Amino acid sequence: MAGPGVGELFRLVLAEGSEEARERLAAAFLEDVERGLEAIARRVGGEAVPDTIVARTALEFVLAAAAYAWKEGKRLRVIASSEPIAGWKPLNQVLAVMEDNGIVEVYRLPLIASAKPTARDVARRVARLAKGVSSRVVDVSDAPPYVVAGLYAGGVRTLTVLVDLGHIAVFQKFGFYQAP
Repeated sequence: MAGPGVGELFRLVLAEGSEEARERLAAAFLEDVERGLEAIARRVGGEAVPDTIVARTALEFVLAAAAYAWKEGKRLRVIASSEPIAGWKPLNQVLAVMEDNGIVEVYRLPLIASAKPTARDVARRVARLAKGVSSRVVDVSDAPPYVVAGLYAGGVRTLTVLVDLGHIAVFQKFGFYQAP
């Protein structure tokens, strides 16, 4: 008997977010990448399609953004951690395959502030990258606050977060107030 499909596993991961559920989702997704993108794209919508996403460990946000961008005929940029983070294995497995298939472009930066690099250092690197790749709409569902500050410094004014509505997950956008 077959286990749950990619769509059902995606819903499960959105609901619980455990590393075990993410590993099951990654394994199911990697069996058939295109079919997995189709299954997830049916469960994702929203008011804005992110062109870039910041991801530390949350596979579900990357898959949602990649599927939504793929459905719209766009390629997604992913800013992922270059430093090991507990629970990042499923995300890295999927990113490697999607990058090989031309679905995403992956940019690696340290995303966890510590004594070295500091939050300021991380924000500066993110700002330089955001300017360099001309990010316009960035999903920050899995981003720490100092990364969001770096995106702002890099010129990004439209951010999205993935909101689970139960039957569908939607990208909701918000922006920074610009004084006249």
